[in-house]
Amino acid sequence: MVLLTGGLSVSYLIIDKQSDMIKAQQVIADSEIKKIQEKFTISVSTDAANKNRLAVYVKNQGSNTLQIDNIWIVNQTSASKPATKIDTNYTESVLAPGYGTEILKNYPLYMNSGDYVIKVISSIGTIRATDLSVGGTGPLKAKMMIDPPDVRIGENATVWLFVTNTGTTKLLNVTASPVLVSPSSTVLLSSPPVQSMSDLSPAESKIISWKYTLMGTIGTNVTFSGNATGIDEATNTLVKTNTVKQTIYLRDNNGLGTILTQTLLSKPEIFMILPSPFGDSGQKGLWGVNVVNPTSQPIYVSKVVINAVTPRAQSNDKIFDTSNCAPVTVAPTPNSWSCPAGNQLMWKNTITPQMIPAKSVFPFLTQVTSGSLAGAQDDLETVLIQTNVFTTLGQFGKAGYGSSMRNTGSSMPNVFLAKTTGSSNPTDIITNMTNIKPGSYKTFNATIADFDTGTTNVISSGSRLIINIPKGWSDVTILSYDGFSAPTYQSFTDTSSQIVGILNTDVTGAAGTAKTIQFRAKAPPIFDTQMYVMYILADGDVNNQFPIGPLAEVLLQVTP
Repeated sequence: MVLLTGGLSVSYLIIDKQSDMIKAQQVIADSEIKKIQEKFTISVSTDAANKNRLAVYVKNQGSNTLQIDNIWIVNQTSASKPATKIDTNYTESVLAPGYGTEILKNYPLYMNSGDYVIKVISSIGTIRATDLSVGGTGPLKAKMMIDPPDVRIGENATVWLFVTNTGTTKLLNVTASPVLVSPSSTVLLSSPPVQSMSDLSPAESKIISWKYTLMGTIGTNVTFSGNATGIDEATNTLVKTNTVKQTIYLRDNNGLGTILTQTLLSKPEIFMILPSPFGDSGQKGLWGVNVVNPTSQPIYVSKVVINAVTPRAQSNDKIFDTSNCAPVTVAPTPNSWSCPAGNQLMWKNTITPQMIPAKSVFPFLTQVTSGSLAGAQDDLETVLIQTNVFTTLGQFGKAGYGSSMRNTGSSMPNVFLAKTTGSSNPTDIITNMTNIKPGSYKTFNATIADFDTGTTNVISSGSRLIINIPKGWSDVTILSYDGFSAPTYQSFTDTSSQIVGILNTDVTGAAGTAKTIQFRAKAPPIFDTQMYVMYILADGDVNNQFPIGPLAEVLLQVTP
């Protein structure tokens, strides 16, 4: 009996041990099952606006209640990689299925700059870890591009900022901070950023752009830098991108066709003012030459010769007639005009030559009586015009111009700038403007006039006054247009523009009347003296029969 009792006791002990082992295995199994079923995500950020306060957001995505036990912060910046344990408050770290919370919202923790690994550990040992960069990059990344990489002085550069959410939570109200430009003096104009405040889901991107007009010394490197910010939806903290930079190179704006710059060969430039047709009317048409000095030193002009070349024997066709050309000087030109030979009009003064300052212009203007044609019936549809200028740098010429001549009485159309609207008085004629300040507004009176003072011949209604405004001039506004239908304005991609006005009435030279389109334009914002050419032309006919084609190449000097 004793033996039986002892044996049963041993059996009970064995069974009890086995029961404990089974219970322990069940506990372990339950724990493993809970670990498998336990699902949660974390989002970690620092609030740059609040001394880099740490925020840890946890969301329970499992089917069981989640409890966060502690947080470990491992400093990756330090060589020893020290770890700091943060115990959580039970009331703030227990999450029902589907719920999330910021578990440090009542536990202010401020981070120093550096790289960290943040580990969040649940009560049953599940670990979630993520990297955190404080004072550096976070989930919001940025990249900058500039188009073009090298910019002509005075032209536009477009800055693009590409922003991407590389995190696991949505970022709200993502916007760009102001772009910094160095040197700031190179920025002449800038547009507001082309952007809208938007949210970025994980892996989503947006593009923000600006336009800048740049000026400065050729060869200057201009650096753009910027970043973007947003709000982490989970933690409600500010996140900021890395600061990105791009540098572009300012190059010369040579190649802009209506801008004159000094070339390797220092020589004057020649631009003309001429009527078309020119007679045969016994009246005086306006002829002139704008001589431009694009060099950095003064030059002196002793002689200017305008040559007319006809297709027939020149001794018979007299565009400029030595016997009756009777030139009348138009200010500010000194009085030294003559017609020394058939078909030659000359200004000459070798005793006191005309000085033209560096990077400036001087007009040689005159009104001269037209000659006559040899034939009784024939008209000259084209008369070739060539100009030669004699200077202290040598003699230079320019061909390729053309006028025309009618065998009978004709209007004598000219185009020019006038000091006042509707005037053809010689004292009001302007063919160049100097000392225009960069970025300033100038008012122009583009005028068409008939210097034939009779009433029989007219510039026909329907003829067009054409104004080609040079590149770089902007903000063009038409102010008045007496004698014209409403002019049209068109701008082009190269920054030049054009105004075209159609006459709604005939133009006669009686009483010195003329028709004017008045407009205003803004000078280019430049840092060095530049010369620009404004072309004023006309297209139409005289008495609905003979084509017109007057020309004025008006010089505009813009200087700081």
